[in-house]
Amino acid sequence: MSKYLLNRIYWLQLLTVVVFIGPLFFLGLYVVQKHNEAQKKIEQIEPRYARLVGLISKRADLVTFTAEADQAMSRLSFPADKDTAQTGNEAQQRIRTLFADSKLDIGSIQVMPVKEGPFFDRIPISLRVEGDISGIQNALNQLSTQNPVIGIESWGMQTVGAVRPASSQRLGAQFTFFIVRGRS
Repeated sequence: MSKYLLNRIYWLQLLTVVVFIGPLFFLGLYVVQKHNEAQKKIEQIEPRYARLVGLISKRADLVTFTAEADQAMSRLSFPADKDTAQTGNEAQQRIRTLFADSKLDIGSIQVMPVKEGPFFDRIPISLRVEGDISGIQNALNQLSTQNPVIGIESWGMQTVGAVRPASSQRLGAQFTFFIVRGRS
């Protein structure tokens, strides 16, 4: 055989190997690339899946906690199905009744503009009263038993008239209460 023929056979064999093995090599690279991409996706999904499995296993506890949270919400806030003005007026009447029943003179009581939040509306109520300290204490004690809760945002007191040591001092008080109403 001549050198030319041997050289030609060598190149044909090399070409045959490249033609048959080359696509297999690139197919292997493609499979490895797809495997790596799938592995990255699995690594991203795995923590989420583990959290979901954990939540599913604690479903009964979550249902119980949700029911308890709903009960607490009904105790602490006014329902979202009532109008804001109606809710403010209802709370205003409750506050007026508490302070009037405690033998205090109500100077003024007013529902202030609503402060909207992402989950609750905060409704401030301003109140001015005059009376003795025991009446104010009684009204505040009664206020603490209210459901839904009526909170105190700010308050201030001062004496009214001349100070007389032999009698109970008359006080003037300014309160800013607030209630929360759930948003729908």
